[in-house]
Amino acid sequence: MPNGAGVPRPGGRGTPARLLIFIAVVLATGCSSTRQDPAGNGPLVAWDGTEPPQLRPAPAAPAPPCQAGALKVDGAGFQFAPAISGGTGEVTLRNAGSAACRLTGRPDVRVIGAVPEPAQRQTPLPAESPAFPAVVPPDRALLSVPPGAAVTASVDWLNWCISPSATKPIAPKAIRLTLPSGTGSLDVDYNAVPACDSPEAPTTLGVRPFRPAPLPASTPWTTSVVQAAIQPLSGGRGQLTGRRGEEVRFAVELRNRSTAPIPFDRCPLVVEVLAPAGASEVHQLNCRAAGQLPATGSLRFEMRIRVPADAPPGSNGLFWELDPTGAGGPEAVSKIVVIAG
Repeated sequence: MPNGAGVPRPGGRGTPARLLIFIAVVLATGCSSTRQDPAGNGPLVAWDGTEPPQLRPAPAAPAPPCQAGALKVDGAGFQFAPAISGGTGEVTLRNAGSAACRLTGRPDVRVIGAVPEPAQRQTPLPAESPAFPAVVPPDRALLSVPPGAAVTASVDWLNWCISPSATKPIAPKAIRLTLPSGTGSLDVDYNAVPACDSPEAPTTLGVRPFRPAPLPASTPWTTSVVQAAIQPLSGGRGQLTGRRGEEVRFAVELRNRSTAPIPFDRCPLVVEVLAPAGASEVHQLNCRAAGQLPATGSLRFEMRIRVPADAPPGSNGLFWELDPTGAGGPEAVSKIVVIAG
């Protein structure tokens, strides 16, 4: 692997490219019964604030620490992509053992097998919110990772410098992850090394805490054509506003473009985010109250989202997607004008 090699940066880390585009466009410009909207905009399905079952780990006491020998690497290991400086990569580790285990904290990380080997330094990095529209279970799932379940580890790798006097340098053999519980280590493959930015400085490995892996793909809720539009709760095209730290209520209209009703027997998740400061929120559509989406008709669903305490005043992008693990849509984009104070 030659020094300075890299691969195109994907949208799965940080803010995805399509989300950045949407932000630019936007800024420039509990189960209960269905009830009739007072403004005459059609049925309004009330908000369901219960936690989706897919995000509820089975109640259990913390499991014993994971043994390195029970963890298997999914795929090709770390896939590093260029960042502003260095590269950022993630690896998925799956519990291949026969019992649940605990995998919390962050690993010790070291690049091994290079000749010559530059000095290395590890720094802790804070946890990072999942990139929209990924759906990730809460961190408490790490206390008892069942057989077959997976977690991810994320590393920022900066400044890989080889001495100019090295005549036949050997690329690193692997990236070694040593588990924080002292239960062994794993050698993980990688796809690229970062550029040399400061020859006199050591290579730096920024390590984030373990995080549950995103939910796997699921069967799409429907194959029919459905459109979505964000509206004020009262209907129409009015502006959505909210204050920092408060919850904003709005509606999403789902319109069935097919000539057959669509049942809600398979209930899709909803993922939404207020950008640039918000983190993704995952909710369950209130399918029990909705019943079905009528042929060539529509239903309006009450939705809610919290405005971050550090949201910038003015227009913030509101992004909403139905069935993120299945059909990946429909999507709707709007904005919320944040009022400071």
